[in-house]
Amino acid sequence: MALRSHTHKPASRSDSRADEDRPSYPPSADETDESVKKPGDHDPIDPKEIPPELEAIVNVISAQESRCYYEGRFVFLKDLDADGKPPSDRQWKHVYGQLVGTVFSIWEWDDLEQAATVAGTPGVPSSSAGASNSPVKPTYINIADASLRLIETLPASNGAPAITNVIALSTTFKNRFLLQFGSRSTLLLWSSALRLALFESVSLQEAYTGALLAGKGSKLNGIHLLLEETKFKHQDWVVVRFGAGMPWTRCWAVVTPAGYKNKKKNKTGRIDFFETKKAKQRKQQPLATISAAKAAYAVYPESSLLINNSTLLKIAGTITVNDEALKGASRDGFIFVMPELHPGVYGFETLIRFLVPTFDSFALYGRPQRFNADKFDIRSIMFGLPDPPSTRYLDLADV
Repeated sequence: MALRSHTHKPASRSDSRADEDRPSYPPSADETDESVKKPGDHDPIDPKEIPPELEAIVNVISAQESRCYYEGRFVFLKDLDADGKPPSDRQWKHVYGQLVGTVFSIWEWDDLEQAATVAGTPGVPSSSAGASNSPVKPTYINIADASLRLIETLPASNGAPAITNVIALSTTFKNRFLLQFGSRSTLLLWSSALRLALFESVSLQEAYTGALLAGKGSKLNGIHLLLEETKFKHQDWVVVRFGAGMPWTRCWAVVTPAGYKNKKKNKTGRIDFFETKKAKQRKQQPLATISAAKAAYAVYPESSLLINNSTLLKIAGTITVNDEALKGASRDGFIFVMPELHPGVYGFETLIRFLVPTFDSFALYGRPQRFNADKFDIRSIMFGLPDPPSTRYLDLADV
C-alpha cells in the first residue's frame, strides 16, 4: 500500500534520545486498547509455582518483558486505523516514546508539559521516569506482531519540504504508524531497538518451547514413539486465528508429513484446516493451508501459572486462506493455533503432541531427526540463548 503525502513540522535535530473442552479464546483486541499488557503489569513470579525445569527460561522472559530498549522524543502520526482507513484526527504530534519489551508507550508532549505545569513543576521529562510518573495516560502499542520499514525521504504535500528519517510501523489489523526523527542516527537507533525487541521476543518463545520439550516432553508417556520419524498424518480439533486481529475459527487440522505416501516431490509437508472432520473425504476445499513454515513455537502464557494448561502456538510461514476476500492468494505471515484440550490430559501435552508433527512436517529445528539445541547454530530452537546470569541476547550497540 502506498504511503500518502504528509505535511507537518519536521522534528529538529535536538529531538534525540534522553539518556478449551474448547479452550477459552484470547481476545481479538486492538493492540492500542486496554487489553495490552502494559509495562509493570507483569504478574509476580513465585518460584514455587514455576516448574523447576522452566525456571531459568521464565526468568529470562520476565527480564525481556521489563527491558527498556530505547526511549526519547520524536514526531508521531497514526496513518491508518484498524480498518485500513485514515483516522479522523490524523495529524502529526510531538511525543515521548518508550519501548519496554514489546510494548511501545507513547505520550503526547504537549500533555506532558501541561501536566507538569499544573503540578507546579514546569518543564518536560528528561527520561522515562518523568513520563511514567506523569498523570498523562499514554497510548500503548503492542509490537509483538509488527513489521517496520525505514523511509529516508517521504514526499510532503502543498510544496512543503520532504519529510526525512521516517519509520513506518505496521501492527495488527491494518494499523500503521509513522515515526519521524530529527537525524539519521536517531532513526537507526530506534530501528535497531524495535528490531532487537522483536528478535528477542521470538527467540525467547522458541527457547521456551525447547525448554518445555526438554523438561516436560521428556516425561510424557510414549514420547519416544512421538519422536520417531513417521509418514502418518496427525489430526486434531483446533481453534485458529488466521493472523492477528482476525476471529477465532474452530477447524479440523491435518498435519501431513513430508513425503506422504512416498511422494518424493513433497520435500516439505503441509497443514490443512477444514471446516469439518470429514472435509477431506468429501473433497471440500480447506479453509486454509500452510505450505511452508520458517518457525513454529509455543506462546508463553500471560502468567507462569498457566503453563500446564496452555495450548497456544504460533506458526510463521506461507499461508493460503481460501475466502472471498483473499481469493486463495498465498502470503507470508503467521497464524495462531490452539489444539483443543482432551479430558484428563494437560494442555502442555496436547500442545507438544501437535508441535512435534509440525516440526517434522517442515523440517524445523533439526527435526524429523534429532532436535537441534546448539546455541551457536541459527537453525537451533535455542539459538543465541544467553547464559546465566545474563538475560540479554544482544545490546543495542551490537545491532
